[in-house]
Amino acid sequence: MLRNSFYDIVHRDQNVYIIRFNAKHPIFLGHFPERPIVPGACIVQIAEELAALSFGHPIRFTAIRDLKFRQPITPDQEILISIQKSTEPIYKVQCADSTKGELMIISFNACGDEMEEKPIKI
Repeated sequence: MLRNSFYDIVHRDQNVYIIRFNAKHPIFLGHFPERPIVPGACIVQIAEELAALSFGHPIRFTAIRDLKFRQPITPDQEILISIQKSTEPIYKVQCADSTKGELMIISFNACGDEMEEKPIKI
């Protein structure tokens, strides 16, 4: 889980979130040290976590369609993420820079499966 270490939720209004990244997180040392950007895989993971929050159960995206990265996301940006459930089991995810309003940065559709919550054994 990336929440509370890699990113924090600054604001939530139903299925719309504003998140802020932890610019000091070690992930940015390797991606990329001189010009850090948020890895696309992390955005997908964040979307899964927020979908689980929105719909009340863990969700695992099993397929991604129509993924479009229109510009990189830097650790200093606050990002607005909208998660909508269209048809079973399709989720529509859109990310925008929260300070620039409508400018869409990333969008994709994901097929998701509800997952059983199982305790992690150590």
